Amino acid sequence: MKKIITLISLSVFVFSCGSKTEFYVGNEKLSKGLQLYQKGEYKKAKEELKNAIFKSQGLTPSELMEARFALADSYYNREEYVDAIVEFEEFIALFPTSGKVPEALYKLAMSYLFVSPDYKRDLTYVNKAEEKAQEILDSYPNSKYVGAAKEIIKKVNEIKAKHTLYVAETYEKYGKPYSAAVYYQEAYTKYKNYIEKDYVIYKLAYNLIHSEDQYKGEIENYKQQIKDLEKKIDQEKDLESKNVLINRKKLLEEQLNTLLERINNSKEKAKEIIASFDKAYPDSKYKEQVKNLEKESKLQNLLRKINL
Repeated sequence: MKKIITLISLSVFVFSCGSKTEFYVGNEKLSKGLQLYQKGEYKKAKEELKNAIFKSQGLTPSELMEARFALADSYYNREEYVDAIVEFEEFIALFPTSGKVPEALYKLAMSYLFVSPDYKRDLTYVNKAEEKAQEILDSYPNSKYVGAAKEIIKKVNEIKAKHTLYVAETYEKYGKPYSAAVYYQEAYTKYKNYIEKDYVIYKLAYNLIHSEDQYKGEIENYKQQIKDLEKKIDQEKDLESKNVLINRKKLLEEQLNTLLERINNSKEKAKEIIASFDKAYPDSKYKEQVKNLEKESKLQNLLRKINL
């Protein structure tokens, strides 16, 4: 019995000592990590902070919050932005009421911008940066990071404008003027303050005028299919089979008419742009090109009337 009591007492003593040791080690590493962080020795600081957070016990919620922010900020200051993103996201998730959240959101937004590829590629990280900056404006309107958040959103819009124009120019380059026009219109509508407006309007009109070029092959294909079906309908004796062919012909005609209507609407919209261009942009260097578009549009109409 005495032996059992002695063993229990010894176990309690060892466990108690172990907890105190871990508590002491955790606080020691935190203290050392924070000192290094404050000195700007971020490489050494992050190692001590990681040990304090992940390998030790005994940190209070307040100490853990301080440690996790310092770790995230150490990554940020070392320009290790992927790790900074992970840690700032975790910090905000764990401590949503912390007074450090606005700063974390700002540095998170910046980190997403830093790791984003150029404007020609995917905008996922750019959108993330905008999301975090907007959260500062929406949730922390009195924060000192509001001005910085607005600058981030401005930068995001500049990138998105360039991306949209790049897509438009790519479609134009590969002979897809109607698709190009869609993106020129988007650039003008969404990013008017971040583009050369007269250039984008000129390019919009240019591609609308040439929208037919994108669908020439498709239109001829529909017309040929309709002619072939008309022959089959005339030759078909079975009423049920004839109705199937008639319905197929109607579907093709609807698809053809959709394209023709799209082309017609595009040309009408181009005319409106051309007619108002001089008044809207009296000093534009694209005035001559727009006048040439007007002549081209009139020539197209003439050729269409005489079926050329």
